[in-house]
Amino acid sequence: MSPSPSGKEPRIADPSYVGRIALKLTLILLAAGGLLFLALYLLFTRPLPGTYSGVYFALRNLSTLLAPILFFTILAFALIVTAAIGILSGYALHRIAGPLYRMERALENFESGDPVKAVFFREGDQLVSLADAYNECITRIRETRMEWLAAMEHADRLCLQDSATCRAEMSNALARMSELLSRYR
Repeated sequence: MSPSPSGKEPRIADPSYVGRIALKLTLILLAAGGLLFLALYLLFTRPLPGTYSGVYFALRNLSTLLAPILFFTILAFALIVTAAIGILSGYALHRIAGPLYRMERALENFESGDPVKAVFFREGDQLVSLADAYNECITRIRETRMEWLAAMEHADRLCLQDSATCRAEMSNALARMSELLSRYR
């Protein structure tokens, strides 16, 4: 993106928002890893019997259960992490896709000829710089339109005097409108 006229580099998403999402993802992985560790720790920390044959049979019974235990604990880990990341991603996308949807509706209204309105986002939405740029553009268009109307009204008032003045003033008004339109190239 090119720098804005104010000299600041425009940001799509707030850096603190991105940092909070990364922190939440890290916490989700740590919590799920902790649960996996706790489950495996509780399963494998049973004391072994004191005799050789008791240890042999305990380990033999444990070896038959080892594969299903590992499979189900890792499956539970993956499901917990997937569900948590899905919920977090849905929330993050809601804060980005919602503003994009509202901007799309505002541009469709503009294109269809409906009255142009400023766009405002909800608290916590991202892409605020996009709404600010759109609202600034709408403000400039309104100001330019007012200048066009003022130039045409001035020329129209002077047309009441005589035809030579009318022609000159209309020519000046058209030149002024051409100058104003050149801003939007």
